[in-house]
Amino acid sequence: MDLESIIYKDPSIVNPRKGDLLIAEPLLDEPYFKRSVVLLLDEDSNNGHIGLTLNKTTPVTLQDLFPDWKAGRDVPVYCGGPVEADRLFMLHSLGDVFAGSMEVSPGLYVGAKLDDIIDYVNNHEYVEGSLRFFLGYSGWTKGQLTSEILRNTWALNPKPDRQDMLSGSEDMYWRREVERLGGKYRSWLLVPSNPILN
Repeated sequence: MDLESIIYKDPSIVNPRKGDLLIAEPLLDEPYFKRSVVLLLDEDSNNGHIGLTLNKTTPVTLQDLFPDWKAGRDVPVYCGGPVEADRLFMLHSLGDVFAGSMEVSPGLYVGAKLDDIIDYVNNHEYVEGSLRFFLGYSGWTKGQLTSEILRNTWALNPKPDRQDMLSGSEDMYWRREVERLGGKYRSWLLVPSNPILN
């Protein structure tokens, strides 16, 4: 047995798919992905992957994006990733309330028409956990994500708990998802978010 087979994962078990969660390893020190959790939305037309970072907050609200939209003042917008950072995405668990939504995984949908979103937010109290808005998305070229998973940059959870996927943020969100990976990843929780403080 060679050292690489001990350190790296078996390529045959790495198969990232739509609806899977990526959980960043604790020492990944990249601004967009440090202690991040990413939901894979799909493969793109070139066999790369696209996803949304679920737990990175921003100071932006919907009203910042649409100044005349008063009901959007209390609706936060998260950072979905570094690609097309001026593009707005929405994830929701509201089923067919929004025409044109695409189911990413059972009970979780992406997309809607802007007019429908505005009507919904105007007529309902915003509920954390039912819908979440993002600027930008995360993307990987063909083979790039698989390579990163093989190098242990990401842990892959093919069966995430969708019940609270749109609730929580930042490090506590990341820690929750690491705990759900099981004992094999327990040591990740011992790594401080700032290793200098260790």
